[in-house]
Amino acid sequence: MMMNQIATYQGGQGLTRQLSPATADFLKAVFEAGTAPNTRRAYQKDMLYFEAWANLARPEGACFPVPVAAVLQFISDHLGGMAAEVEAALVGESKVKAMPGPHSLATIRRRLASLSVAHETARVANPVKDSAVKETLKKAGKALASQGVKPRKKRAAIKGILDAMLSTCGDSLLDTRDRALLLFAAASGGRRRSEVVGAMVEDLTPVEGGYIFHLQRSKTDQAGQGEDKPVLGRAARALETWLSVSGIKEGPLFRGVNRHGQLMPVLGNGQGLTGETVARIVKQRAYLAARAEGMGEGQAREYAAHFGAHSLRSGFVTEWGLRGGSRGEGMALTGHRSSVVFDSYYQAGAVLNNPAARIFD
Repeated sequence: MMMNQIATYQGGQGLTRQLSPATADFLKAVFEAGTAPNTRRAYQKDMLYFEAWANLARPEGACFPVPVAAVLQFISDHLGGMAAEVEAALVGESKVKAMPGPHSLATIRRRLASLSVAHETARVANPVKDSAVKETLKKAGKALASQGVKPRKKRAAIKGILDAMLSTCGDSLLDTRDRALLLFAAASGGRRRSEVVGAMVEDLTPVEGGYIFHLQRSKTDQAGQGEDKPVLGRAARALETWLSVSGIKEGPLFRGVNRHGQLMPVLGNGQGLTGETVARIVKQRAYLAARAEGMGEGQAREYAAHFGAHSLRSGFVTEWGLRGGSRGEGMALTGHRSSVVFDSYYQAGAVLNNPAARIFD
């Protein structure tokens, strides 16, 4: 198995063969402790997928280190050139592929990034860094762009859309939780779903007008230095109501609510919700909002499919751009370290405020 081969390389070859077993085990533990749990799970999932594909698509099966030719074939297959029988097995027998059809280029890049980490950690030749692989990915991006294929992004939940979602929340425990979660995630700077499920009651400090939320760790703060984010106004009021009616005093800030309207216990990993649950909450509230606007069931479900957990984050940035807020102030709350991703949403909002667009009015 490829995963076992990786473990062998990490434990007994490359740089680690020069180390004692105790030292190698300690360094492995340091690496794992310094990598966010969600990131570790994503690495493993991507590697298991690559292994399943290679065992079906490559004559020699999955091997490690992975040859450059295998990476190039992986790119080709997942841009749309995969053999029908291989894809059928990945979808049907292996169940590692959700549905037939090509991967988006972003998904291909993400899977290869995980493959790259595995090679870098094992200190062996990294095929993902090969010039042929880099050039192929570059050309693929240009080819897709020339065909009008754009990256699929979840729709930004700007204020009007978020208000429509919130209007579907009543007074039940489930509704109270969803209202608090949506506002907390959106108004505190567009929190990632991992940050929402990782939020603890102990991270909140009451202040005048609301709370200071101490974000202990984020995607861009793997060292765990932490950052303070404000939760004010109606977001604070919704959070206060949730804590009051739920009776939560410690531990995960947001918990599951069963079909009987009862608070559910903390999950085995110490969290109250999963990231997938956060995404489902956003989609469900988008669906209910669409239905309230008069859409039929099919149309409402299609509308809701354009939303996800990231819609709250992109919605914050887009709304801030609509209001003409400064990039620096916006990025201070979102935690973006680079303006490239931030600007992709900020510009979408800011373009409507450009006074040059009204010179002929």
